Amino acid sequence: MDIVLIGAGSMAVAYAKTLDAAGLTYRCFGRGENSAKKFERETGVPAGTGPLSDQLVTTSVKDAHAIVAVNVSELSRVCHMLLDAGVHRILVEKPGGVDLDEMQAVANADTSNRIRVAYNRRFLKSTQKAADIIAEDGGAQLIQFEFTELPDRIEALGVHPPEVLANFAFANSSHVFDTAFFLGCGSPDLSDVTVSGAVQQGKISWHPDGSRFASCGTIGNEALYSCFADWRAGGNWSVEITTPHRRLRLKPLETLTQQLRETFVVEDVALESDPEGLKPGLPDMVQNFLEDDGSRMPTMQDQVTRMQVFAKILSR
Repeated sequence: MDIVLIGAGSMAVAYAKTLDAAGLTYRCFGRGENSAKKFERETGVPAGTGPLSDQLVTTSVKDAHAIVAVNVSELSRVCHMLLDAGVHRILVEKPGGVDLDEMQAVANADTSNRIRVAYNRRFLKSTQKAADIIAEDGGAQLIQFEFTELPDRIEALGVHPPEVLANFAFANSSHVFDTAFFLGCGSPDLSDVTVSGAVQQGKISWHPDGSRFASCGTIGNEALYSCFADWRAGGNWSVEITTPHRRLRLKPLETLTQQLRETFVVEDVALESDPEGLKPGLPDMVQNFLEDDGSRMPTMQDQVTRMQVFAKILSR
């Protein structure tokens, strides 16, 4: 199998370590000299430099499996280039584009559904265990999630361009949105989700959607959802799911507790251990991408319709 890694930053290094642990070889297409040298120091694998278009002229990626781990502002451009270059399958970091227009353009170009969007929290041991329990219990009855971000810390980093900051809920908060509806929703494109109400308040200079959010709605005829976030207060990501037999809590997402019906006791749910030194969720996600064509991840068209739901929750 020909595996190509696009990008040479910290996320690309995390993918490289995962591939190394699985005994898989890969080629890396970087861009800048400094990041390429750092990538080689950390992985032992040289990374190409210069414009990706030039590298694709001299090195074929036809029929390859491509993992795209570049900056959010570059995701859609790289996907278009790889589709044109004839790759077999693409795993692109979330959300697949800066905004809905970019995501839709990529979906339109991906006429044979070659792209899968990488939401590694779906593959956390906590999420996988919760999914098993929910299925055994007969499905979700209610999902509630919080997607609070830390704007002061985001500003201090100074690494995100204005267009990414303006769409930061898509670029980052969609992780918890995806986890919640992955666990609690029956349809991959969220076609059975109805947003009954959504409000936003507050101001952040670089985030026009606001800083406080609340929403509720239905999932088909069987379940309800609610969510909230306050980016100017304390908070973190969390997901709670109720079933006919218990309440499951992922708070933080890497952990899982349960409260059985008719009890007040909250207990830890035993989880398998993650491989040491690897980013949680990545090993199982990469395996699903390479061995099963990413069957447990959204296609790009799925992603567009899902982010349209998220846009309603953000009161866009």
